Amino acid sequence: MAIIKDSVIIPLGRQLFISKEGGLKAEDLIIEGDDHYKIFEKGDDIVVKNDDCCRSIKVTIRTKD
Repeated sequence: MAIIKDSVIIPLGRQLFISKEGGLKAEDLIIEGDDHYKIFEKGDDIVVKNDDCCRSIKVTIRTKD
């Protein structure tokens, strides 16, 4: 497992963009931390969106390798 982002805080209503370099897909990611997020692909990026109603979230993103 390779760490892509470590202990990143995503503010309320914001998104984190991860490049799809090397054929990376949303289903190849493991997201550890708060469960209040949405993940989807948009253009050349994978988007992790804070879906909590009231606060920032903290996540670590790894690949499944």
